[in-house]
Amino acid sequence: MCFSSTASFTAAVVLGPLGLLAVRQARRIGQAGRLPLALTPWLFSLQQASEGVVWLGLDDPGGHGDVAPLTRAAALLFLFFALGLWPAWMPWLALRFGGSGLEPWRRRLIQLLALVGLAFGLGLWLPLALDPDRLQLVVVGGSIHYATTFLGSGVISHNLGSGLFALLVALPPLLVPSGRLRLFGLLMLLAFALAQLAYLHAFTSVWCFFAALLSALAVWVVAEPPRPPLTPPPRTAGPPPP
Repeated sequence: MCFSSTASFTAAVVLGPLGLLAVRQARRIGQAGRLPLALTPWLFSLQQASEGVVWLGLDDPGGHGDVAPLTRAAALLFLFFALGLWPAWMPWLALRFGGSGLEPWRRRLIQLLALVGLAFGLGLWLPLALDPDRLQLVVVGGSIHYATTFLGSGVISHNLGSGLFALLVALPPLLVPSGRLRLFGLLMLLAFALAQLAYLHAFTSVWCFFAALLSALAVWVVAEPPRPPLTPPPRTAGPPPP
């Protein structure tokens, strides 16, 4: 499989309208809590458009090594979504989607994952934004390799970091009592595994492309009939007073 600016821009063009359609769907059925999921294809559209710009810069004969400022800015925008946003967005999406239908323990766990995802994502992305030397762009095997040096590089293993990332983006949807959202989370996990096993040299780029394609399912997931909110069990009357 080969990726290119054409693939990225095509995905961006398709996903943008799908995101707007999903937003209209959520509003039509009166489910404001599903708006974060509905906006997800639109956000992936922006991310794929930014990688399309990166591709254009790297396709230039002088695009390797010292990349142009626009190419680097587009790469940082792409990585903002890939590293900084998705680890926090997916738990928040699940929290809002579940709403009052979440059991207390599920709600607390997803809230914890959202806080961890926010800290984890910012910890990955901010050093890249502040220090240009931490990011190098290379095309390897038909995909973009974002060669990054994180703050925890050399201390936190790749497997541990990847496992935490997968946990943050795939587990929250699986915790929500929604068959369609759980399927979405499971497919995200499978896409993660495929990118990890077959495209490790360009994992960030490839996983985000797969996830962007899967985000088109948001239109279908948002339309799922809502579950009734959880209600406390009825109180039983005590024995009559003597």
